[in-house]
Amino acid sequence: MADYDVIIAGGGHNALICACVLTQHDLNVLVVERNDWVGGGVITREVTLPGFKHDLFGSSHVWIHLNPDFQKLKPELEKYGLKYIWSEDQITGHPNKYEGPGIVVYKDVDKTCASIAEYSKADARRYREIYDEFGEIQDGVIKSMFSPPAPPSYLYQGLENNPEGLRRLRDYQLSSRQFTLDNFENDHVRAFILGWAMAPQTLPDQLGTAQGFYVMIPSIHYYGQAIPEGGSGMLSESMKRYIEAHGGTVMTGATVRKFLVDGQSCNGIRLEDGTEITASRGVVSALDPYQTFLHGFDDGVLPSDFVDQVRRFTFGNVTIARVHYALHEAPQFKGHPDIDQTAFQRMFGTMADIDKQYNEMAQGIAPSDPFLWTAAWSTMDPSRAPEGKHTLIMDTFVPVDLASGEDWEAKAPDYINNTLLPQLRNYTTNMSDDNIMAQYVESGPSLARANLCFYKGVTTGGERTLAQMGAFRPVPNYANYRGPLKNLYLTGPSCHPGGGISGMGTIAAQEILLDLGLRDEDDDFDF
Repeated sequence: MADYDVIIAGGGHNALICACVLTQHDLNVLVVERNDWVGGGVITREVTLPGFKHDLFGSSHVWIHLNPDFQKLKPELEKYGLKYIWSEDQITGHPNKYEGPGIVVYKDVDKTCASIAEYSKADARRYREIYDEFGEIQDGVIKSMFSPPAPPSYLYQGLENNPEGLRRLRDYQLSSRQFTLDNFENDHVRAFILGWAMAPQTLPDQLGTAQGFYVMIPSIHYYGQAIPEGGSGMLSESMKRYIEAHGGTVMTGATVRKFLVDGQSCNGIRLEDGTEITASRGVVSALDPYQTFLHGFDDGVLPSDFVDQVRRFTFGNVTIARVHYALHEAPQFKGHPDIDQTAFQRMFGTMADIDKQYNEMAQGIAPSDPFLWTAAWSTMDPSRAPEGKHTLIMDTFVPVDLASGEDWEAKAPDYINNTLLPQLRNYTTNMSDDNIMAQYVESGPSLARANLCFYKGVTTGGERTLAQMGAFRPVPNYANYRGPLKNLYLTGPSCHPGGGISGMGTIAAQEILLDLGLRDEDDDFDF
């Protein structure tokens, strides 16, 4: 007799939400996590000083609120400690060190457009048009994001038969840079828009990324931004508590080394200590494709052409240099007074600044005039720091490998202190040394150690290129959350729709339920 109905390898937030959905159907589920805590990229730790709670990786919760299965589950998770705090007015600030007050993104699209209009009225109108157009595609966006991806031809068939659709299809093929230059005229607005678009670590000239604008811009206004009270990790903790309260098991401090195979079916896992655990109805890997398929199966078990495809899967060459600060005061920004009312800021300078950074990264050089991403979540959630004190995250994108051969872990502290912090001071008035109580630095090597799915410090689960999105993610013919063996399933950021806090583990759960006859098939095209 098998030990469990379903075993899930990995304890990230996608694995956990997959388990939550399965336990709702009385399945006996085991989640196995290498670390002594759960959450993967959605964790909160005290890494600077006692009482300062830092979101080490993912922190802003937007996409998960589009997930219909999460919306059904959320009231239950609230019984186990999850409480969202919403940005009701100001959402993100975009201070400008060159000219003007900067741009503020509000929940209200009219206020956002008024802020953009300080630089260009035409750009404000175009921003509003993109927002308005989302109403026409909203249902389809949600369906496509949280269902197995359709064949590539479906998008073309849906748009190619009328003039407006064909124009939209043309826009979808553009790179983020091309779309920005086509649709916006002011250099500071362009930098704000382009910088926003590259948050998933895409490159400016990467073709096919422009379609994200039609979702990214409107979503923040339609759905808003939220953070869990007590830290991003409270999402993960609440799901762990829910699983255990509903008969499931979460095992931490246990590393999955091999997937067990009986004939053509996956039926369990082997831990690093040699323990074998079996499952009767399914095994889910929430690990990346390399851990799962290149290291998790004995030689000759998987089809050779499939393994060759996995070897061609790429994670990309962009990682982050990040610092967590414990502060006396939250940063005070120059420019528009509402920037100080946003917990979350992005600073991108000009288009030339962005070009310079990506050119340096392509050469394997640490960016000399980097854009910055900062978040002082304690301004929204005082429980994250001692009374009157604050936390701050600051980072930028850097190349995975340095052409000089230097080790990022050795270089990162000086880079933070001598490049990133001076850049932040160009935008703020109070980020002097005496405001900083303590700091904790992260770079590619430390990220890779913290989470083995952060391959070489890349936190996105794999490049978001045309060849690795939708029906091609993680590899062609296996984008339906099923592996090359019976009863083997996949979830996590290496699957569609990619990285981010979206709770996309619900998709794999629904496919398992479908295979087990525990839910009815819908009209999705699975392949």
